[in-house]
Amino acid sequence: MKILETERLILRTWREADIEPYLAINQDPKVFEWGLGIPMARERVETFIADMNKGFATDRFSAFAVEEKSSGNLIGYVGLCRVPWESHFTPAIEIGWRLASSSWGKGYATEAARAVLQYGFEVLKLDEVVSFTSPLNVRSQRVMEKIGMTRDMKGDFNHPRLAADHRLLQHGLYRIRRP
Repeated sequence: MKILETERLILRTWREADIEPYLAINQDPKVFEWGLGIPMARERVETFIADMNKGFATDRFSAFAVEEKSSGNLIGYVGLCRVPWESHFTPAIEIGWRLASSSWGKGYATEAARAVLQYGFEVLKLDEVVSFTSPLNVRSQRVMEKIGMTRDMKGDFNHPRLAADHRLLQHGLYRIRRP
């Protein structure tokens, strides 16, 4: 089901046909360089897709499947989710994205994230949305800045799902409030 539409993208709920392309995205070493674990196996992708659709049915938000209008191809996800662990800034709703490396550098993450933020603030009436990434992930930081998020310099934290010696352990916290 289509949820949002931008000039070049459709953000929608997930379909069974998305399993293979999303699996391929999650096997790409360029994409997974910024992942928080091991590449997703097929079973994990299937669970992720089912969980996102259940989340939308319950909350009216999820990590939405992103489809490129011109090709009809699934290029990844952009969306909202509840931060699933405790931290100094939780409970919180996070905006996040994961796109195929072939879609990088085209402004898709920014375009979709702007639409998702608008949906979050205008439809869901969220007061605040957060995002976070490693200081090494400059691409994601740029998207956060382009969509109007600001770094909470007192909010940095060690990601609780990463080992103490993981190169991505430290994360910077970004925030945006409803206008």
